[in-house]
Amino acid sequence: MQTGQGSPMAQLPGGVEAQEIELEGEMNYGEIQIQDRTGQQQQFSLEANPTEEAIDPEAIPTPPAVLEVISDRQEYNEQTQVVTAMGNVVVRFQEAVLSADQLQINLNSKLAIARGDVALRRGQQILRGEQFTYFFVQNRGQIQQAEGEISQTTLNQDLGVRPTRFGVSSNPAVLLNERLLLNQPATEVMGEEGISFVLGSGRDIGTRDIDTQTNVINRVRFQAESVEFVGDRWEAKNISITNDPFSPPELQLVADTATYQKVDEFNDELVTTKTRLVIDNNVSLPVFPRTFRFGESEGIFSQVSFGFDDEEKGGLFLQRRFSLYRSAQGRWTVTPQYLLQKAWFPDTILAETNDDDAGEILAPGVFAVTSEFDYRFNPRVSFAARGSLENLKLDNFEDKLELNFRLEQQLGNLDNPFRLSQEFNYRDRLFNGSLGFQRVQRSFGIVLRSPRYILGNSGFEVDFQASVQNIEADTDRPDLLEPGVSEDQVNLTRYQGSFNLDHRFPLWSGEPLPPTRFEGLRYSPRPIVPYVSLVTGLQGVAGVYSNGDRQNSLRGKIGIEGQFGRFAGNSFDYTGFNLSYTNSVLSDELSPFLFDRAVDQRTLEFGLTQQLYGPFRVGFQTAINLDSEEAISTDYFLEYSRRTHGVLLRYNPVLEIGSVNITINSFNWNGSTDPFTNEEIRPVSDGVTP
Repeated sequence: MQTGQGSPMAQLPGGVEAQEIELEGEMNYGEIQIQDRTGQQQQFSLEANPTEEAIDPEAIPTPPAVLEVISDRQEYNEQTQVVTAMGNVVVRFQEAVLSADQLQINLNSKLAIARGDVALRRGQQILRGEQFTYFFVQNRGQIQQAEGEISQTTLNQDLGVRPTRFGVSSNPAVLLNERLLLNQPATEVMGEEGISFVLGSGRDIGTRDIDTQTNVINRVRFQAESVEFVGDRWEAKNISITNDPFSPPELQLVADTATYQKVDEFNDELVTTKTRLVIDNNVSLPVFPRTFRFGESEGIFSQVSFGFDDEEKGGLFLQRRFSLYRSAQGRWTVTPQYLLQKAWFPDTILAETNDDDAGEILAPGVFAVTSEFDYRFNPRVSFAARGSLENLKLDNFEDKLELNFRLEQQLGNLDNPFRLSQEFNYRDRLFNGSLGFQRVQRSFGIVLRSPRYILGNSGFEVDFQASVQNIEADTDRPDLLEPGVSEDQVNLTRYQGSFNLDHRFPLWSGEPLPPTRFEGLRYSPRPIVPYVSLVTGLQGVAGVYSNGDRQNSLRGKIGIEGQFGRFAGNSFDYTGFNLSYTNSVLSDELSPFLFDRAVDQRTLEFGLTQQLYGPFRVGFQTAINLDSEEAISTDYFLEYSRRTHGVLLRYNPVLEIGSVNITINSFNWNGSTDPFTNEEIRPVSDGVTP
């Protein structure tokens, strides 16, 4: 340690005056502890000169925090009150660690200026730059020629139902290429430059129990001309942000200014000006809106998204989601929809329609709306509500409204809980295999869903579900209808229990390519692992109705699925497939309702997805009733897949629904208009509604 009067004084940047900073709370630094790597230490006080103010003798003083500085050598100028640390400098704040080649601290102004290979780490956030000016006790400063990484926080309130895995392959919400990536053998994959690739939290889908954010890179990085920050808020000029761990990035968000701040415990917000989306340094697109929330579903392309639903919306429609309420406990969103095909091209609608507003551009009948509300009272109790209007015409309002309410209590271990819910549904839209879409006019009851249990080391997984519900729904049994009633609906109470047992036997697996730009991560956000697995499952369902009817079934499934190639070559370097057979043994009696009647006793499911050229993959998946030889559901899809983003087009001619999904990986947003993934349609499996 050297002490002298010749050290240069730390100079304040232009426009910044020296000031005494009020020390309070966690940032009450009272001392600086200087230590070189030989172990020699010296301490300097940051406290103002004591005054003669009266002090409460009963008050318990808060001990001041100590700011630790370690370097190869240090100097202290008593005249200027400047401490200079040189060589591999490390500064340990209470919430951050700063490293630099040189650091000067002005004890009077509480100002630190770091130069040369400067880096500041706060939790999972990293800021780097050429020069760092920092009022450390106030956590305020400026970085010149800044670059860094932002670790995203995500809202995962998990308000959706956790159903069973049995029959996942026949679930129209899960496409083949997505399921194969989810089911491939697990690998510990870490990207370069501190970027980690993980399977993230599940989407809120009514019939999926598997984590589906396969396309999540959990950090984004940025470069800026300068960054000024105060606490958790920073402002940048001439900034570019990318979710690509490699340079030059294939996708980046470029803006003149950007402001980043923490909104609440779960969400961060980024506000930009003159924003463009640049793809491959070649294509530049203006971006609206310019306020992004990390941790919620609205994102870069949330201004307008497209979907297709021929039965309810007359084909092609567009929509925009708005957040009306957002907090750490819950959220409320409203999504207006414009029925584009019904308004402009009514003659092309496949489904029959007698709506007088068809062909009218601005009539109420060509507008629709959906809304979602989720609220978590505490870690165990949550409430979810969904509502939609088929169109805004007020006539026959009760026949256009759909409502779902669920109050859920988690029991037992919160990491893998039981879920007890009270549910009310009005005009619930369900899909029951060969019987197609069915409406449940209203239902009310209690449902208990168990967690997934792994049976020892066997690899078998089991869960169960039990429910008591009063249901009013369509029937084809005239003996159940009251005389003179024209409606084909009956009201009964149903008591139902089910269990699911499944196991996946790995037959073969290969090795993924290294997670580099031109190998494992060329077209995928996660390296592809070739594999082949044998899939088995068993489902049992028992149902009793208040009129004395019963429906019992035992369903077994066996199949094979896998993928070959690694999706890194120019063409035909990826092939995914699945093939499975399902057989059900039914009781002599069937459900009096149509929505939960088990009619598909023997089914064959198969699918194929194939890389054509570069990032383009094409595929299909289908399920066929072997007794009637009719298709239950068939999906065709075309995918454009990149490491940082992707576009998926899918269409189901059997169900007459389709969607356009745009994904920005690591922005934690999935712009889906798929009615299955948005819980507008829920499949039924042998009478069980998850």
